[in-house]
Amino acid sequence: MIHFEKGKARRLLRRGGMLLPALMAALLLQGCWDEVDLQDVSYVSSIGIDYKEEQFTIYAQMIKFAQVSKSESPQPDPNPVWIGKGKGDTVMLAFNNLARAGQANINIEHLKTIVVHERALSKINDIIDGLNRQRASRYTTWVFGSRVPIEDVLTTDTFFDQSPLNSILYIPVLHENQHSFIRPHEMQLAVQSLKEPSKTTTLPVLDVSDASWQRGKKPLQTQLITGIFVFRELKYVGYLPETSVEGLRWMNPEFEQYMLKAEGANGKATMAVRSTRGELKAKFKKGQPEFVWRLKLQGEVAEIDGTIKKDEIIASLESQVKRQIDETYKKGLANKMDLFDLSHHLYRYHHAQWKLTASKEDWLPRADQLKVEVKFQLTHSGKFELNNDT
Repeated sequence: MIHFEKGKARRLLRRGGMLLPALMAALLLQGCWDEVDLQDVSYVSSIGIDYKEEQFTIYAQMIKFAQVSKSESPQPDPNPVWIGKGKGDTVMLAFNNLARAGQANINIEHLKTIVVHERALSKINDIIDGLNRQRASRYTTWVFGSRVPIEDVLTTDTFFDQSPLNSILYIPVLHENQHSFIRPHEMQLAVQSLKEPSKTTTLPVLDVSDASWQRGKKPLQTQLITGIFVFRELKYVGYLPETSVEGLRWMNPEFEQYMLKAEGANGKATMAVRSTRGELKAKFKKGQPEFVWRLKLQGEVAEIDGTIKKDEIIASLESQVKRQIDETYKKGLANKMDLFDLSHHLYRYHHAQWKLTASKEDWLPRADQLKVEVKFQLTHSGKFELNNDT
């Protein structure tokens, strides 16, 4: 009987020894003490920033959750977005005043896009600091500029009663895949570019237009990229419309597609340019840089009117692209802009020469210091044959 009690005691001690670490581990497990109910949080999808009368104005766009989630049959909603507005002497004071009037916790952890009005571009360093110093900020947000009222950009229409997230403001890549020009920077790239020595940064300008689409007889307000804002490091230099800087698209490393018309003696053709690859080289003559930009294009025939020949198509394309690049380069110089970033090329690859010739803040290359060479390769002629005898 005594031996039985001792054995039972040992087993109880062993079980207790095994149970004690499990209990201690359980105490270390995290519970749901920081659980957040969705009805207690208002998530901001987009922020707009303006600057008037020495005060920042912050606009916040929030989207109805039912419009964010995917649905096979979207339900019409005349008011799918909510727009908040706050003012303050700094970016975060303006945001704080906006949050004061909110009915729940205003949260920017899911911020996707930032739109900065032209009036606020001179304060771009303050804007970057105010937004990125916060723990909740994301470096993957898109950055746009605008010249129209921020409320107009944040309240545009959508097709088929879809979510406002299905727009250029939130998915610019889809638009650029069809009509390549200037892709917006994500915040991380924008910060890197704006703070890089001798660097020219271009931000796409987001506009609102009712000229292209309508629902029934009612015009639709849609978003459209219409130009660029240009910075030299953190200094805002100015605005240029897309029609003045068409040559920039051919230098875009993320170029996808653009349509051009080719003309010949016996007809014309619509060409879809699908690829651009460029190489910039610099050499020095009497201490001054001379730049050569060699550009290779590839594309295919989209349609033909008449009997234009293959050689005529190639010659027409090469001539047009070269002219657009030359005109863009000279337009930039006329507005004190180094649009093709030649100064930064010297800084990165010819630093000693950059110190001697281009390190001054107001340095610009001359009009005759850039030579452009363009070669176009026709990769496909569609369903029909195309040769020099057609």
